[in-house]
Amino acid sequence: MAEQAQSAPAGQGRPATRPALPTLETFSAFKSRPFTYLWINTMSFALVQATQRFAFVWLVIEAVDVGGLGRGSAWSGAVFFALGIPVMFVTIPAGVLADRMNRRSLVLGSQLVAVGVTVAAGVIVIAGEMTTTIALVLAVGVGTTIAVGLPVRNAIVPTVVDRDTLLKAIVMMSMAMNISQIVGPGLGGIAIEVWGIGGAFIAQGVVLLIGTLALIPLRVPDARAQEDRGEPLQDLKEGVRFVWGHQGIRTLILLLAITGIFMMGPFGTLLPQIAKEELGQEAFEAGLLFTFMGAGMVISSLGIASMPHLRNKGGWFIGSLMLAGFVLPALGLSPWYWLTALVIFIGGMGGGVFMNLNQTLVQANSPHEMMGRVVGIHTLAFQGIGPMGGILAGFMAAWLGAPIWMAISGGILLALTTTALLTQPALRRME
Repeated sequence: MAEQAQSAPAGQGRPATRPALPTLETFSAFKSRPFTYLWINTMSFALVQATQRFAFVWLVIEAVDVGGLGRGSAWSGAVFFALGIPVMFVTIPAGVLADRMNRRSLVLGSQLVAVGVTVAAGVIVIAGEMTTTIALVLAVGVGTTIAVGLPVRNAIVPTVVDRDTLLKAIVMMSMAMNISQIVGPGLGGIAIEVWGIGGAFIAQGVVLLIGTLALIPLRVPDARAQEDRGEPLQDLKEGVRFVWGHQGIRTLILLLAITGIFMMGPFGTLLPQIAKEELGQEAFEAGLLFTFMGAGMVISSLGIASMPHLRNKGGWFIGSLMLAGFVLPALGLSPWYWLTALVIFIGGMGGGVFMNLNQTLVQANSPHEMMGRVVGIHTLAFQGIGPMGGILAGFMAAWLGAPIWMAISGGILLALTTTALLTQPALRRME
């Protein structure tokens, strides 16, 4: 009996560093009713976001006689740019607003605007009045609501769960986004097939409206008292000063920006090209690769959420980025589709660790009254820099070839993350 008593603590400690099978505790964040409301809203928001990317591209390239604009595939890049460009200009002001006003009100307002823009797109298509200019303006409108809503939702999470549940809550939010990315385009295609492009947009508006209802009972504390609020520009300076002055958060956000240039940019831009030109696959097989990646992210996310206490989260984060340094060259140089699918699945598992731990470390180490500004800068570093990495990847692929630039990007990423591992001991131990 004495031996059992002595061995119990050690046995209890072992699960802290290795994943277990998901249990009810994995989903303990849903014990918080406000978090559950926020998650339902986020799921509807993410599902429609993924569907709209598909629907807007289809609207532009589809033939006129079936409701599209018949502009050809060259315009798909313009639509993606219109959907993504607001991130560069809106996320930081949205973060400042999130620290000055009630965050629930800000999310509610952005989602109601998204409902209006989406339904308007459907009505204009059905009325036969849609033009390329209108489509691009509507895409910018949708992108603006995304740029406002995403960082503010992330800033709400730490206010509706306790610190011990924060990682699980972030994993659940991440899974909502990942699952939506997997099923969203497929649902968009089905909706267009059944109701036409105009009807699909109206259906998206209905889903957004249903998700908006979950915000009505949500209660979120104000970030700061009215008398503590300074001028907006001063608030922004304070946020930037905090991020730059906190060594751990500064390094996390810098590494996030680096991944936008040398991981997300090459991956998102060049993988479809590699699947088509190097592996000889069609659109379905190329799209399926992203599904493999999403499945890997969901599995690793569940594994992280199932760990009772994950120690040295900063070290795990750096390790997941180092894995990406091997995954990118393997994706670029793989001669077989099945090998590419396996590699991208493994990369997705690493991506689940990377995304969840980066966000957890930033939020857990940011004060509540500064959260909106920090998350705004965090979102800008990831989603704002990524398109720049895509432009660089396209240019370098035209010069060197897509496989070679994927390999070079992986090498650069591995070198930079190894440097961070060796020179940032505080980040390795960050909790």
